[in-house]
Amino acid sequence: MTIERFDKQFRAAAFAALEILEGKGVDRVYCDYHDDFVVRRIESVGSRFHFFQVKTKGKTNHLWSLVDVFALKNTKKGPSDDEATLKAVADSFAGKLYVHSVNFGDACSTVTLLTNVQFHDDVEAAVGELCAGTRVSTSMKFLEGNFAKIFAGAADFEAAKIADTLKKLRLLPGVAHIGDDQAAFVDAARGAIYRFSEIDLEYREVEVIASNLVSLVYRKSFEKLPAGLTPEELDDTVGVGIDDLLGVLSISKDLYVALQKGEDEKALRNASMIQRRMRAAGATEEMIEFSTQQKVEWDVWYRSKRHNIPDFTLNFLVQRLHELYVDWAKRGGDMGNLEERIETLRKEEKFAAFESLTQERLLGGVLSAMVRSKAKA
Repeated sequence: MTIERFDKQFRAAAFAALEILEGKGVDRVYCDYHDDFVVRRIESVGSRFHFFQVKTKGKTNHLWSLVDVFALKNTKKGPSDDEATLKAVADSFAGKLYVHSVNFGDACSTVTLLTNVQFHDDVEAAVGELCAGTRVSTSMKFLEGNFAKIFAGAADFEAAKIADTLKKLRLLPGVAHIGDDQAAFVDAARGAIYRFSEIDLEYREVEVIASNLVSLVYRKSFEKLPAGLTPEELDDTVGVGIDDLLGVLSISKDLYVALQKGEDEKALRNASMIQRRMRAAGATEEMIEFSTQQKVEWDVWYRSKRHNIPDFTLNFLVQRLHELYVDWAKRGGDMGNLEERIETLRKEEKFAAFESLTQERLLGGVLSAMVRSKAKA
């Protein structure tokens, strides 16, 4: 049971890490073999952390109760503030999440209880009270009134700070990809990869990627932490970042970085597209890296020349490159005759006069045509 629970937790962290591909905030997911994983998001105010606790049940009709989540009940008089009750609240699902909010202060943006099942209505109502800042139930009045006693780190918190801390709790029920169905995780991962990167993969490819991603999270979760680690070393040891995801997706970091520097708006998708297509054509890794750099050079050349070369000539060139790529791909897309095709194009009368239109640059133009063609497919 413990292995199954960990597997579901690792899947939850692995799925969360896929948002890094979007490149718009989330830049690292920290893995822990305990109940939590942590998502770091870069915001204008600096790094903010989102803490998750994963709780699963085999029966999909299970409902987590107020006692499960807060170790509290709604009674007429309210809970007793004895030591045992305070400790039970601290050890509850919510209590273990609130510890992070207390310890990290403003750097903690949110704490979330993530589950494959649902919550009782009174749990939803309680969290609604906390988020709204209005305490109606006896249980939530008790939690607010005794917060500083329950959490040692909140001993000096004023009422407003306690209220702000309580507002950070969120519920995320019914998450299918952490349930018993492994296929649900693969489906969810495929959708997330496309949503965050526009990389469209076959189901079998995603099966391998999903398995490798969970294995990566597993390894990160059990890494031993030697003393004296720098923050950067800690990130690499227990955190999943873009470099890790590029490895799982079999995308060269150098290729990806080159496209980024070339101001390619879809650098991640296009890096995957170029690498997979050229590998299929028999290109070596060195040739793929070289060709990618030529695409960057082509993009720079095209941006600079489009105002100096007549529109008809430039558009005709782009059309010829598209035709060259389509015909080459239809005939098997072997690297062997690509050089000959490019040289023939370069010698065409309309283009021979442009000294800057080298054979290498035209190779980049072919890759650019391939990217555009694939994007429209």
